Amino acid sequence: MLQAEKILQGRYHLTQQLGQNAGRQTWLAEDLEAEPSESVIVKLLAFSPQMQWEELKLFEREAQVLKNLNHPRIPTYQDYFSLGEQAGGGLPWFGLVQDYIPGNSLRQLLDQGKKFTPEQVRYVATDILEILIYLHELSPPVLHRDIKPSNIILGEDRQFYLVDFGAVQDRAKAEGVTFTVVGTSGYAPPEQLWGRAVPSSDLYALGATLIHLLTGTPPSELPQHQMRIQFTDKVRLNPHFSSWIEKLIEPAPEKRFTTAREALEALQQVENFKSSNSETEAPSKGNSVRYGRLVLLTVLPLFTFMALIAAIALPSFFAKRAKIENSEAKQSVGAMNRGQQAYFIEKNDFSDSVEKLGVGVENKKGNYEYATRMVASKAAFNYAIPHRNNKSYVGGVFIVPAKSSDAVKGKMKTIAILCESNAVGATKLPEPIYNNGKPACPAGTLEIPKEQIGR
Repeated sequence: MLQAEKILQGRYHLTQQLGQNAGRQTWLAEDLEAEPSESVIVKLLAFSPQMQWEELKLFEREAQVLKNLNHPRIPTYQDYFSLGEQAGGGLPWFGLVQDYIPGNSLRQLLDQGKKFTPEQVRYVATDILEILIYLHELSPPVLHRDIKPSNIILGEDRQFYLVDFGAVQDRAKAEGVTFTVVGTSGYAPPEQLWGRAVPSSDLYALGATLIHLLTGTPPSELPQHQMRIQFTDKVRLNPHFSSWIEKLIEPAPEKRFTTAREALEALQQVENFKSSNSETEAPSKGNSVRYGRLVLLTVLPLFTFMALIAAIALPSFFAKRAKIENSEAKQSVGAMNRGQQAYFIEKNDFSDSVEKLGVGVENKKGNYEYATRMVASKAAFNYAIPHRNNKSYVGGVFIVPAKSSDAVKGKMKTIAILCESNAVGATKLPEPIYNNGKPACPAGTLEIPKEQIGR
């Protein structure tokens, strides 16, 4: 058995065991060859008589898939190795090394008693759907097959990461054949437990995860009716958001959203939904003549009452409308920031087009105009400019200067910031700056914490 302080391959110094299960170990380690040394995750599989052959196939598949993925919120593959019996403490081992994402899993936060608001849950959904869009639109599509709170990390940079690709499968191999049944009870959809997976299988698991965050109860412990998780009586939600989640967890795959992109666009429509105006019938001409005097006697007191109600209600109405519009703008600029980060990973450059970001934001939407601008391939700035007296927003995405160890690996990272104006007004804000290793908002603005985006 491997122990703390052991150095593997003359390079990976094991510092803290994070998990152990049936011949598997997961360690936090220091990569001693990096300059300066950096933290990594080392996943180990023991080659023992008790090991099932499918376990090794899944372990090798995880390494192969991670090696070909390139997304800012998926851990980066670094190394794959094997250890002989002498180096492995009596057993041969296979090792997979990937980036360490500092932060806490959503499961850890739930266990600590964290209560997630609907706004925070919508933000989790948006972040994970953006990752699934990337995975599912690869050729062939890549299916995660084990989305659950313990596999989503809230990083110290306040972004959500999808980790643990130990159950991953590309769709070309998953369709039409029987494969190893993987997934976690309560989160895995029915078809996956029957030996089949499609892209909407990941959407089901995401929906079950969101229900856990909203109710604080694992989906396996919630009642079911005709294989549908019953959760609406456990939490108060906007009915349109509730319906959106219910579509994610439809037992039949064909009744769910077809793609992650479709699900994200539908979620954005939930944010923008406005109730239709109620209609009243006009009185008939005969009634207006017959009861004209009565109307005249009652209309003045009624107008007085209505004026009083308007004086009380209208400020609240306009304040609520402004809050909804501000929330939409914050969410849109946040999505544009993440879109620029994903675009940079793919193209090694930023986009000068909102449409090319592929995040469902239009140049003109509601009370806001949206724009993006790149600066000499070093930064990108995203804007939400209101038509009337709402707050303005600006986002910045900066290339983080690579450490020497990163430069060797050819990695370049980005960091984002979102700023809100202190005052209302149709204003295009000045850009954020990057100084002393950190982004900062311009004067007259306030940085929006990630967990508040979308509120």
